[in-house]
Amino acid sequence: MKQFSPRSLAICAVSVALFAFYLSIWLSFADSPAASRSDFMIYYAAGTLPLSKLYNIDSQREVEANAGSPFAANGAVLPFNHTPIFVPLLHLLVNGNYAASYLRWTAFLWVAALMCALLVFRMTADVALAFAAGSFYPLFIYIQQGHDTVFMLLGILLGAHLLSRGQDLLAGIALSLSTLKPHYAIFLAVPLLAKPKAFLGFFVASTLLAVYSIILIGTPGVFNFISLLKMSAGGEGFGMRPLFMVNLLGLMERAGLSPQLARPIAWAAFSAAAISLLVLWKRNPLRPPIALTMVLAVFTSPHLYAHDLALLLVSFASLTKPYPLFLLVSSVALVALTIIPGYGQFAVAYLLLGVLFFMSVKDVRLPNKQVLTVASNT
Repeated sequence: MKQFSPRSLAICAVSVALFAFYLSIWLSFADSPAASRSDFMIYYAAGTLPLSKLYNIDSQREVEANAGSPFAANGAVLPFNHTPIFVPLLHLLVNGNYAASYLRWTAFLWVAALMCALLVFRMTADVALAFAAGSFYPLFIYIQQGHDTVFMLLGILLGAHLLSRGQDLLAGIALSLSTLKPHYAIFLAVPLLAKPKAFLGFFVASTLLAVYSIILIGTPGVFNFISLLKMSAGGEGFGMRPLFMVNLLGLMERAGLSPQLARPIAWAAFSAAAISLLVLWKRNPLRPPIALTMVLAVFTSPHLYAHDLALLLVSFASLTKPYPLFLLVSSVALVALTIIPGYGQFAVAYLLLGVLFFMSVKDVRLPNKQVLTVASNT
């Protein structure tokens, strides 16, 4: 473990204060009107519907309307478009009481988030970075909104940790949790081709999860799921708001590029980034650029909102030199800008992505001898 300096102590103290702030918001959120407008509504629908109707958009709308969603009352619907891996767990935790269901589900997410922070410590031996990771604002938004993507983050962190230890097969198995959001799984699968054992573990585990999912929802459910994915990928339907995204697509559309032009460019950049990373992974098989991989996965993802910046914790944990203060300052800035109207959060998000990109590229170009020196000091 690294030496505990006054700066590290200050970072931990501020992180604990942020954590206490988040906890107070979470406890009061369940009974507030905002809860019925939150993304948890899609998980409530998933936990209420029978598996045969899980991806039926009309059935989702009906459940959301009965639960008090103001959107469904106007004929709209927040679609559940994630794979059904954790839906059986939702069925155990969700009942007719919306607020109690919210608290039970998000309590599991808190546990997963704390495990993410512990993994960051395991990967870096840096207490301050682990505290800053646990109090990262986008990670809290994952919990507040009820997103099962916390489990995906946990799987990717574990996969990155196992890759760094040379346990490629187990790493691939852990990374299969990225199938919760299939476009991330596709992106990660490409550079994993440079690590045959990791790709094998990823492919086998992903296939088993796919079979498990098909057994759960049946063939009609698969077709309904594919239809929802197409709607999401095209930026269509209620709740799909590219102008609110903090990725390349959102940047282009806010700059005035038409969706008909911006979306093909975004998908082309997504594909080009994955292929470029495959080349880099082949050049660095013993030290794959995981930090850079996650930065590019986030930025070029065709569907990404501010809370998905939590995935950048993988990059912070994978850099040769940890930057806990930068992570904490980014978090505090994002918290502060939530109460200030305007585009401040976008600016902070893209600045965070830009700086992490620079750090990740610098890390890739770091001579192996220097990497070994830094690692030994760690």
